[in-house]
Amino acid sequence: MTEGMDLKDMKSNPNIFKEKIRSFQKQVGRYLFTGVLCVTMTASGLFLGSAEAKNTDVLSAEQQEAKVVALLGDLNENAPDSVKNKLRQLVNEAETRIAVREAEGNYLVTSQEFRLWQDITALLDKETIRQVGECYYGEVGYDDDESSGQAVDYGKETMDNLKQEISLEDWSRLNKIRNDYFEAHENGTQDYHFDAELEIRTIINKYKELDGDAVVLNLLCSKDQQNLGMFVITPECDAVYQKGTENGLDMLEADEQEYLKEFWEETTDILPKEMFANFKYFKVGGDGEYGIYAYVTILDSEGKLWCMTVDPADIHEDGIFPYTVVHEMAHYITLNETQVDYDNDEFYPIDRYDDWYCVANEDSYIQAFYTSFWRDTMIDWYTNQENPYFYFRHQSQFVSGYASTDCAEDMAESFSAYVLMDKALTPETQEKLDFFNSYPELRSIKNDILNNVKKNEVYVNPEIVLEDEQDGRSPELDGFVDVMIAITAIFGQ
Repeated sequence: MTEGMDLKDMKSNPNIFKEKIRSFQKQVGRYLFTGVLCVTMTASGLFLGSAEAKNTDVLSAEQQEAKVVALLGDLNENAPDSVKNKLRQLVNEAETRIAVREAEGNYLVTSQEFRLWQDITALLDKETIRQVGECYYGEVGYDDDESSGQAVDYGKETMDNLKQEISLEDWSRLNKIRNDYFEAHENGTQDYHFDAELEIRTIINKYKELDGDAVVLNLLCSKDQQNLGMFVITPECDAVYQKGTENGLDMLEADEQEYLKEFWEETTDILPKEMFANFKYFKVGGDGEYGIYAYVTILDSEGKLWCMTVDPADIHEDGIFPYTVVHEMAHYITLNETQVDYDNDEFYPIDRYDDWYCVANEDSYIQAFYTSFWRDTMIDWYTNQENPYFYFRHQSQFVSGYASTDCAEDMAESFSAYVLMDKALTPETQEKLDFFNSYPELRSIKNDILNNVKKNEVYVNPEIVLEDEQDGRSPELDGFVDVMIAITAIFGQ
């Protein structure tokens, strides 16, 4: 399992795509692919419009059967006719309602439709339990940081440092903005982060020695993220240490700077430096071992400038780090300004990939990926994006449990497997690897990374998930552990 962009949950902190091991529901990020992508945007309209289904079927028998097979996934072969017949009926009604509503230009999911989608998921869950077994959160050690009483806030260290750089009046305003931001985040007021960023920059830009983008990153990242140091990426794609007096972090001695610079070197031993041409920063820090391995963050409203952060505590000699950084770079490749539009204030048909923060261009990689591998299961995934049974019934279709988080994470995980694995473990995941191989420019990126890895003698584990992560688990719980215990918490901070 690799970690990354949490590219998510709807409570994400604006500016970070992360991933990690917990639930994609709590941390901070700006455009965290980490989390709830795709049709999330329509959630706000869940109970707002209405569309009555007509008696006319919109699906041919062949199309209907294809969707039923897709929804059942690995359950299809052993599912009884009674389940398949009921599913055909529900799917036909659901797709008919969607078609009728969208034909009228209404892209808001109605309450009636959502209940119908829930019926589909309930039927699928029941069959999943019959074939695979029941799963309980407690069985996999799921832990909620809030309920466990942990109240770490490393951002306070940044606030303390800034007290030496700005006036007391501005510091008090900054502290209030930050506190209000996290309170809004915890209350699910997801739009507030945009106001917070603007307000912080307005204050910080008064001080020429401070870097507004860097300060925003360090103040609004997840509270459990301890930022150790930042580097500015030059036009020549080298990383130069940025003084703490410019970004609010601690000032580092020369030997400490050199130590952190080693993680840039490890990263660029895998990813050619030229791939960082549109990255403004490289940051070192995190929440400790086995937390968020790495993440990428968007720095502007268009997706042109990015930051990559890696956690040194999660870099081991097990050959997994290459998957992590390739996964993160995949988020940039598939979610930059040439691929998606971040000015997303409209609603879209279910056939279009969109998220609350962006919508895919029609000719983008992620739109094609969504159409090929996610559209037919969307009405199931959408009803409960933390449902472990979704992974159980589609296990053969994902290169890792984390890939089942959402479409963007699946794409990033699959891309890292495409680049670094010799072959897929199932025919279904091989289809995803073949998808990337159909693009000459992506084949070129793969070759560039592999040549870099070979030149620098980087060890790459033959598997994207470590074997010891699977020891002691029943096959039934394996996927849920990957998804729920090893999911990012930021983009959904």
